Amino acid sequence: MTRKNRQDGDATRKRILDEAEHLIHVHGFRGTSLEDIARRCGVTKANLLHHFRSKEELGLAVLDYKAECYRACLSTVFAPGKSAEQAIHDVFEQAASFLKGNGCKAGCFIGNIALEMSDVDARFRERAGRFFSEWAAALERLIAAAGHNGESRAAAESVLALYEGATMLARTQRDPSVFERTRDTALALIRSRPKPRLHGR
Repeated sequence: MTRKNRQDGDATRKRILDEAEHLIHVHGFRGTSLEDIARRCGVTKANLLHHFRSKEELGLAVLDYKAECYRACLSTVFAPGKSAEQAIHDVFEQAASFLKGNGCKAGCFIGNIALEMSDVDARFRERAGRFFSEWAAALERLIAAAGHNGESRAAAESVLALYEGATMLARTQRDPSVFERTRDTALALIRSRPKPRLHGR
């Protein structure tokens, strides 16, 4: 295979991932067919299966692709040295802005896949679960770095649950202001956690 052929193949693969992500995000994995994806990409179903051996393989590749996009964003939101409070403010604000911009539709791609596929295919469940564990662990490190006592892991998972719950409510109510209220609750949760006393005081 020549370098140009590899580049063309990589470009085609990326286009398939982009278009499949859009369709799955809007219609769900089971609500999207290979024919739908091929039609949107302007290729044949046989061409899709040249790059991905099955619909499930394509779906997992899209999940991995989207998770990497989210990781790149979260690496900035949960950057080392940032305060936990600022990180929480930023992640809720970004989600509110995104959903406000698209009419509170689609929601969190990985959350959607987790709800739809966790009881259907363990591979989807495990990959979505791994991403959410990374999300919580990144926030946990910031909470712990601030010197809060107690279970920083539980606090981080509670914030994640508020975030994903806010996403669901914003979609069903078509109201991005849900993120403002849940953000304030998440911040109050962190602020209420006591810091250790200094020795001699």
